[in-house]
Amino acid sequence: GLRVAGDPDAPVRTVAVCGGAGDSLLGAARAAGADVYLTADLRHHPASEFREAGTTALVDAAHWATEWPWLRDAAGLLGETNVETRISAANTDAWTFRSREGST
Repeated sequence: GLRVAGDPDAPVRTVAVCGGAGDSLLGAARAAGADVYLTADLRHHPASEFREAGTTALVDAAHWATEWPWLRDAAGLLGETNVETRISAANTDAWTFRSREGST
């Protein structure tokens, strides 16, 4: 699931992305001029204070889901430097159930 904070009609030109927990990089996303910051594990107060101080939208996804998609690309880049990599097939997402909009 995703949580989103921001104007859904605002134009998006620049997206900042941090795989995993990204609270600590909220300021860096804003300083980079991002229209949207996609990360995971945002806490209530840092997220609400960030939104109150500017227009950068937030997309808060599941931690595991923000890390998993880029592992093959990272392994490829590391392989170019002769670093051996292995990507585990284990799903380490801590969440085993999701409520879907409209479900009962």
